[in-house]
Amino acid sequence: MTEPNTEQPAVRGPVALLTGVEKTYTMDSVSVPVIKGVDILVRPACFTVLLGPSGSGKTTLLNMFGCIDKPDKGEVIVADCKVAALSDDELSDFRAKNIGFIFQNFNLLPVLSAYENVEYPLLLAGKSAKARGERVPRLLEAVGLADLAKNLPGQLSGGQRQRVAIARALARKPKLVIADEPTANLDSVTGASILALMRHMVNRFEISFIFSSHDREVIKAADDTIFLKDGLVQNIKRKPLRSTP
Repeated sequence: MTEPNTEQPAVRGPVALLTGVEKTYTMDSVSVPVIKGVDILVRPACFTVLLGPSGSGKTTLLNMFGCIDKPDKGEVIVADCKVAALSDDELSDFRAKNIGFIFQNFNLLPVLSAYENVEYPLLLAGKSAKARGERVPRLLEAVGLADLAKNLPGQLSGGQRQRVAIARALARKPKLVIADEPTANLDSVTGASILALMRHMVNRFEISFIFSSHDREVIKAADDTIFLKDGLVQNIKRKPLRSTP
């Protein structure tokens, strides 16, 4: 389903764009079409949520936005880059620089402190000790964990671990952050606080977030809501975005 031309254009170009995307998986010699020709754009500094029943294609689309999976047909553009033109090595480097990931199970390294988990992507990127020493404390302060920097993940609550995961996702100043059901393993109060934090990150750092979620609070907080069914976009609702000075 193509988005209507009557939609008010974004002030800036999209952070990510899927055009004419199709994807089929083969299981036991049976071909199963998962995405059947989808056009989606992600606006800058925008909170986007994918909705739909199980099997509607949400995770597959997130994997395409995250440059983890490639479409059989169509084009994926992230941060003005046509992803299909990149080699595997270039794609890995591009993904590390431009895309952050937040996981349901937090995916923190258990032997590293909160500080070290956030620092880890910067170490992989070869950032200097000075650059790391400036960036990591700022991120931990932004997510409200400055006083728990030395704690291991096992010494943190679920909400605190998710805050570390958010800080880590932002470490390399990505254009886009991707999350699959980020509040699913949290109680309602903790989930609400994480949601408020992510909204704050959108506004503070002007980063676009795209999620899949069934959480009503996440859906209410979204700027853009994209409804999927059977591998097709059924409906898109967009709120006006506040202009950035």
